[in-house]
Amino acid sequence: MIKTSRRGLIGLSLAAATAPLAAPAIAQTRQRALRFGSPMSTNTTYHEAMVVFSDELAKLSNNRLKVDLFPNAQLGGLKDMLTAVQLGTQSMLITVPAWYSNFIKQMDVISLPFMVSSSARLRTALEGALGARLNFYANAAGFQFLAPWMIGPRHIVNNIRPVHTPKDLEGMKLRVISSQVYLQEFRTLGANPVAMDYSEVYLALQQKTIDGFDSGLPEMMTGKYYEVTKYASLTEHIQDCFIVGMNKALWDGFTAEEKAMITQAMKTATDRQWIAQAKALGEARDKLTGILQINDINAAERAQFIEATRPVIANFETILGKDLVDEARKVLGAG
Repeated sequence: MIKTSRRGLIGLSLAAATAPLAAPAIAQTRQRALRFGSPMSTNTTYHEAMVVFSDELAKLSNNRLKVDLFPNAQLGGLKDMLTAVQLGTQSMLITVPAWYSNFIKQMDVISLPFMVSSSARLRTALEGALGARLNFYANAAGFQFLAPWMIGPRHIVNNIRPVHTPKDLEGMKLRVISSQVYLQEFRTLGANPVAMDYSEVYLALQQKTIDGFDSGLPEMMTGKYYEVTKYASLTEHIQDCFIVGMNKALWDGFTAEEKAMITQAMKTATDRQWIAQAKALGEARDKLTGILQINDINAAERAQFIEATRPVIANFETILGKDLVDEARKVLGAG
């Protein structure tokens, strides 16, 4: 077991977080501009949180720390942005654990099917010991994790049929995140998964090169995916989040006072985002009802999905280490 601090994603490595935020000291430092990229559009709670972070950091630093925002994949696809942050040519990004797993394999533990019982459990875990452990692995790969931003449950959306049991997925061509967990999970469930960047999904659905994908309901609204899909089955196979990541060398180069400012600005943005996204989840369900054919998954049907995907979790116990999977299972309330 790796020994890590009990601090999670917010405040990791931050004795600096308690430093006084006096303007005179920061005024002596050079002005710095951070490039913060996102795959999401400007009408999402994620972009709103980016704006809050930028504004708060500017206030705290007397405009010495500036954040330039690049939504809508303006800096490239997620693989491109992750590589750029790792190399230091881009400062920050948001993406989900499954995308990070291409650089930090241990991040797949968050995306294991039915591993997370609720978004609240996920936030508590990522701001606690599990988050500290994952940040340890992230540091070794060149990243510093700053905060988790709520997405919520992911569901199966498609144009073929409602999904109630794994049998309904047989032969369905579904876009998935480029992650071994996603690929193995949906193959195990009988689907034909296709790894694809998020920015390509709408066109692929429109051109019928894929039958569906998995998504949160607010993203169905902001991305207008209801225009190119028919069925939304509320499987809640993953409780997902974005994790704000920064280049580790960049982070290490900040003074203690600068780190404290970044941490405080990020906490303000994160708290607001979780409140806004929780509201967006309910609003999206209401708006999509009548536009899409929506079906819930009952307990007996959910049990079939859990049982069918147990081999995936068993395989990743070997890949990631049973101790990590067991720790995640305990703190995340696995099904």
